[in-house]
Amino acid sequence: MKGIMKKHKVGVIGAGAIAQACHIPGYLADGNCELSAVADPEEKCLAMLREKGWKFGHEYRDYKEMLKKEKLDVVSICTPNTLHTEMALACIEAGTDILLEKPIATSMKDAESIRAAAKKKGTRLMVGFSHRFNELNLSAKKAIDAGGIGKPYMIRVRFAHTGPWPGWAKTDWFYNPKIAGGGALMDMAVHAFDIAQWFIGPVSAVSCKTATLRKNIEVDDNVVAVMEFGDKCMGYVECGWTSPSGFTGIEIMGDNGVIYSDYAKSKAIMVCGTSTPDGKMEMQNSVLKDGIEKAQWKREMEYFTKHLDETGDFSPDIDAGVDTLRIVLSAYESSRTGRRIEIKK
Repeated sequence: MKGIMKKHKVGVIGAGAIAQACHIPGYLADGNCELSAVADPEEKCLAMLREKGWKFGHEYRDYKEMLKKEKLDVVSICTPNTLHTEMALACIEAGTDILLEKPIATSMKDAESIRAAAKKKGTRLMVGFSHRFNELNLSAKKAIDAGGIGKPYMIRVRFAHTGPWPGWAKTDWFYNPKIAGGGALMDMAVHAFDIAQWFIGPVSAVSCKTATLRKNIEVDDNVVAVMEFGDKCMGYVECGWTSPSGFTGIEIMGDNGVIYSDYAKSKAIMVCGTSTPDGKMEMQNSVLKDGIEKAQWKREMEYFTKHLDETGDFSPDIDAGVDTLRIVLSAYESSRTGRRIEIKK
């Protein structure tokens, strides 16, 4: 007879947009997760949870009080970027599993402190790189790993929308450099750099330009970056908060073809064949995935909650978070200095 699975006592720090859209619904969908406690200093965010009918065992204004009074198994950290480090370290000390939103920190010193503490304590920590769970990208990854387009030599990632505030975020903290630590590069290109490394491998150098083109804010609203993956592959990232339309997704070009992961059309296509200088083309199209059955946040949370009952590390783990933050900060350095920055671990 199969035993009864353990109920996981869940805590959530930060009750804003990503908690409401991803984390809390994900825990509610899993029968072995119990919403034990939530902490947020903003009463309006806690009120939103009540309005949605999401009932936590206890509500707190101070996450430290929550961790002191509650015996939690897992905590989601869904707060502004510059708060991640102190909260992650506190959760590690409390002995919980952690789902930490990206970026994991805003400095390499802080990121390394989280990694060191987690490894010393044996804490399992997953980073919220949700694009890895997009069904289009999963099908593209499978085709690339199977050699469908040959060896990749170029990747393009474009993630763009009209910005987190108003319309998405519950406050305008994304535009405050002291709280966010950066703009579109920190918020969106962090996903682009992670997914590029997931598809291709480690980024060895980056050249970048950030700008504030349209919004009256103190952080960057657009970024373009060139990535190098050794000397046989390169790529570029375009991310921004000023795009009402246009292609959003990923292109991976290999020696024998190309894969398009088109978010707007919800379709992943592989095109193989030849194109010659005289304009002749012989192409074969293969649809890898047509339509999305489950949104990437839902898939991310299904993976995370399932693995709470298993042993072993989560993926993406703390190392992925550290590696990607290193590229983000190197990109900011490149934009400030006008120099190409080599990525050194």
